Amino acid sequence: MKNNNNKILMATLAGIGAGIAAGVLLSPNNGRNNRDELKRTLTKAGDDLNATIKSWTENLRSKSGKASGQGDDQLVMHGSWEDVKRLLRNNYEELTEDDLNYEQGSENELLSRLQTRLNKTKDEILKLLSDFRS
Repeated sequence: MKNNNNKILMATLAGIGAGIAAGVLLSPNNGRNNRDELKRTLTKAGDDLNATIKSWTENLRSKSGKASGQGDDQLVMHGSWEDVKRLLRNNYEELTEDDLNYEQGSENELLSRLQTRLNKTKDEILKLLSDFRS
């Protein structure tokens, strides 16, 4: 199974590369426009690959019995949320007051908002919060 996944990944990357090469060679645009389009295409491909890997990771986690919301990935608040909130605001300017609104019992809503705003997985957010509380 692992070997098949590697083959699928390599075939996907080869297909992306062949498509980009063909697009550059056959494009009627000048060099600057080609480079800009190539940059956008590679950025989108990277984002798509990242989303796919996150999806696979979540799928594997759920199959192994560690579904979201169970076990180690629970948010447990210790200490002052105001201190953690201040550190988050200092390190992530894109976070708003609404993003950081926390009420006891609404941990999953907070995690969801942070995941969306910071474009991180639930595990990454939990580790981040854990590091700030330390």
